[in-house]
Amino acid sequence: MSNLESYLLKKSNKRGNKNLNEIRLFFSENDLKKLQNNTISVVGTNGKSSTALNIHYLLTSLKYSSLVFTSPHLVNFKERISTENNIDFDQFLEKLKLFEEKNNLNLGYFEALFLIACQIFLNNDLDYFICEAGIGGLFDTTSIIQSKRVVLTSISHDHTELLGGELKEILRQKIYISKQIDILITGDISEKLKKIINTDYEHINIVKNLEDYLKLKDININQISTAEKNYFLSVMTIDLLLDGKTFDDLIKINLPTNPGRFEIIQNDPLKIIDGAHNLEGVQSLLVDFKRINKAPLIDLFIGFKKGKDYFEILNVISRHQNYRINLIQDNTFFEQQEVAKIAEYLDKIQQKYEIVSINKFKENKNPSILLGSLYLIGEFKKDI
Repeated sequence: MSNLESYLLKKSNKRGNKNLNEIRLFFSENDLKKLQNNTISVVGTNGKSSTALNIHYLLTSLKYSSLVFTSPHLVNFKERISTENNIDFDQFLEKLKLFEEKNNLNLGYFEALFLIACQIFLNNDLDYFICEAGIGGLFDTTSIIQSKRVVLTSISHDHTELLGGELKEILRQKIYISKQIDILITGDISEKLKKIINTDYEHINIVKNLEDYLKLKDININQISTAEKNYFLSVMTIDLLLDGKTFDDLIKINLPTNPGRFEIIQNDPLKIIDGAHNLEGVQSLLVDFKRINKAPLIDLFIGFKKGKDYFEILNVISRHQNYRINLIQDNTFFEQQEVAKIAEYLDKIQQKYEIVSINKFKENKNPSILLGSLYLIGEFKKDI
């Protein structure tokens, strides 16, 4: 284990944006100006990592230099920071420690990695920094950049204890990742939210929407999968931001599969791993699975992170008789919700289930999905 990894491990339970005002001091004003002018901020409820990674891959294919910052990681923290350059991550450890000591701070895990990502971007004089927000936007660590270009993937209920229970309030939290947005590019969001964006937010100069963009290409947004929506949102972003790059040129570029996001790990029987962990994400996952597999019986292997509202998810699943529920046993992954609490609810709604190890998913002979938490997906990927 490297020194930086040991340093970060000690911060693994220190979360939140408690140092939002202070971390600006890590950078000079020129650094912050460059970050602001060269960043594409990605916010939203679902699809942020996939969209951010797709934008990075497209830029790289077009010979632009870029760095993408995403979260969380599946196996190794270095997954959160991707660039074409070889990076010595340990070189940043002393600067982080000195910054903490000088300013009497104790950086959180996310904060520390975000500062490293920014510094790598600045040190290597790259063209673009694609930066995925953590939670929300208004009070998110990444908001110190105040990016002029923002991509909004989707809006649904998640982290309601922090962002509020109303979609309008969740939208507000996401939109205020920056207080002066030159262009906002939105994914698959409702007509009501589109109207709110156009009428309530004067700090946004231009708004471009995915549905309208796809109509010009004779593509119906309601007939494509979630992964395709994220893909086309990425293509749209590059098309709008770069002169001379057309839709036809961009869709010829082959992109790799984003790990842990509708990732097919076996075709016969079909097995998919996906970190979907909120109602909208799980619903989209199940719909997309049925697009490619019509099996009469599908095994769902589920594990939730603590704090997630899993009641609605289980209610949706229980309405379909072709799903068999398998709960992943306790102590399988980081901050896992106790199985007994989930089982108690399933008993209450009279839904059958089994409690199994993650190995049962590996050995299963039926079409199946592993879902509920990216931390669960990470534990699975450690052993494959």
